[in-house]
Amino acid sequence: MENMIRLSEITIENAFMIVNEKDEIVTISPLFRKQFSKYLTHNRTLQLTEVMGRPLSKKRFFFSHIFGIPCLIKLDRIKQFRVFIILIKNNDLQASEISSFISNQMKEKQSEKPHSFSFSHIIGISPTLKKMKELAARIATSSSTVLITGESGTGKELFAQAIHNLSARKTEPFVAVNCAAIPEELFESEVFGYEEGAFSGAKKEGKPGKIELAQNGTLFLDEISELPMQAQGKLLRVLQEREIERLGGIGKKYVDIRIVAATNKDLKSLVNEGRFREDLFYRLYVFDLKIPSLRERRDDILPLTFHFIEHYNDALSRNIKHIDDKLKSWLLDYNWPGNVRELKAAIERGVTLSDGPILSYDLVHITQTPSAVIEDAPGIHSQSTLEEAVQQAEKTAIQLALNRADGDRTEAAAQLNIHLASLYRKMAKYKIK
Repeated sequence: MENMIRLSEITIENAFMIVNEKDEIVTISPLFRKQFSKYLTHNRTLQLTEVMGRPLSKKRFFFSHIFGIPCLIKLDRIKQFRVFIILIKNNDLQASEISSFISNQMKEKQSEKPHSFSFSHIIGISPTLKKMKELAARIATSSSTVLITGESGTGKELFAQAIHNLSARKTEPFVAVNCAAIPEELFESEVFGYEEGAFSGAKKEGKPGKIELAQNGTLFLDEISELPMQAQGKLLRVLQEREIERLGGIGKKYVDIRIVAATNKDLKSLVNEGRFREDLFYRLYVFDLKIPSLRERRDDILPLTFHFIEHYNDALSRNIKHIDDKLKSWLLDYNWPGNVRELKAAIERGVTLSDGPILSYDLVHITQTPSAVIEDAPGIHSQSTLEEAVQQAEKTAIQLALNRADGDRTEAAAQLNIHLASLYRKMAKYKIK
């Protein structure tokens, strides 16, 4: 590879290397050298000459394009770091083009939720929760499909991530898909990927779908009850044949993934109503992990409360050490329809407003009733149609979430419990900047 990009020209702050057509390392980024020196040279600064010419395997590379130039690309892991490895011929690409490509790819990866949770992060002392964690840990050691059921806010994704991190796939990707947050017309291209020219506006180089991104790892399908019927058939084929076909593609790709699905609805009832495929239901129903609601494990309410207080003490620079008796009684007696998610929000509200060492009932409960929220919401009045009222309430909720997150859209989407892509679409719809 002649006239290769000089290391000094590459300014992107990502760890990556570039390899030639002979599978030999040609150059590495500054951040790569910094991060890997302690592993490769015992804390001495790694020199470019020490790695040039080292052979590298092409295993698990996928064919793609960077600005129209054909390449072999993979996002690999060395130790705990993510590394882009790019194989190109000659000097077809400029440093700025590679930097732009990697920057865009990393933004997509960073928009996904981290998968660092283990069973130790699932707080609780109740026998019901302990039994469920023990069962989930046993399930994690297999590669079988898992269906996680339970009410909204019980921590289904937390269990999914814990299962992944206890499995043999823990060093591979955990990719989460919210089936309800992706419009039906975009679902196939987002989940199964597409080839160049598959539809108007498609990226020139095509795009791998979520399934491909989860290769060798775990694909978490949240709210699977909302999966479009056509997509249900394609997912069934993935489970049966272990292969996918991109939108607009003519070839099939083998995939090795574990699927963990979650829903807060009764899939069996949906099958009886003709809204969910029976064959897919039984493919998913290998292990059914039913997460108990918070009111079914009231022994966990206070441990969770103090866990969240400690979390928000650190996040908001507070020093709360106790809760008053009135708050304690209310916490234990309340029905918690929103489960752990609702409890966390209540504690966040109280800690935010507190300025002393005791968290009081009045601060946690200083929230309006749903009717008061609607009456006071700007733009909503008695003459509003239901659709107008819902849209205004949705717009207000998004604006509040963005304010709380200081404009961080990924954090705002997490607060609203919607996919980042869904947040972007709604912001465009309501012209929120």
